[in-house]
Amino acid sequence: GNGFNIPKNKKTALIVIGGMGAGPLLHLTKTLRKDLPHLRIIVFVGAKSGCCLPFKIKKKTKLKFSLPEFAKDSIETFTTTDDGSLGIKGFVTDCLKDWLHCQKPSVAETIIYSCGPEAMLAETARIAQKSGIDCQVSMERTMACGTGLCQSCAVECKDDTDKAFYKMCCKDGPVFDSKTVKW
Repeated sequence: GNGFNIPKNKKTALIVIGGMGAGPLLHLTKTLRKDLPHLRIIVFVGAKSGCCLPFKIKKKTKLKFSLPEFAKDSIETFTTTDDGSLGIKGFVTDCLKDWLHCQKPSVAETIIYSCGPEAMLAETARIAQKSGIDCQVSMERTMACGTGLCQSCAVECKDDTDKAFYKMCCKDGPVFDSKTVKW
């Protein structure tokens, strides 16, 4: 399969994590910090509620807390919960959209990496496309054979003319350029 591509010309990486999408993106964040120390990394974490966040929480109050996995490397982090029980109330994609609107980062120097529920990935892809920012998404599928032969992990994709075709998540992914996925 294919993992995240890390372009050397980027100055800002926006990491969008939804629910159990934490594993691959926590690893990516550590890799980015080690290999590209100059890169500004901003993490957006979302979950249904505070108890569903897949991270340790060092809590002071509902809005004053840290996620030690990122805090130890001084990585700026925004946390949202659908129910407002911890962090900002709402969807992580709304937080991303607000951040992009306020910060107006350089399109050419910014990249978004995302992993989580498919609806969140689709919205992250829409935000990235509307903003003109490169975006890579890590898709999740049931992968029976791991070779693409059984086709249980098909991901509908599109070419530049919007013509649909399928790629196998196990062989061609799990990471895809968000522009190529047919949401």
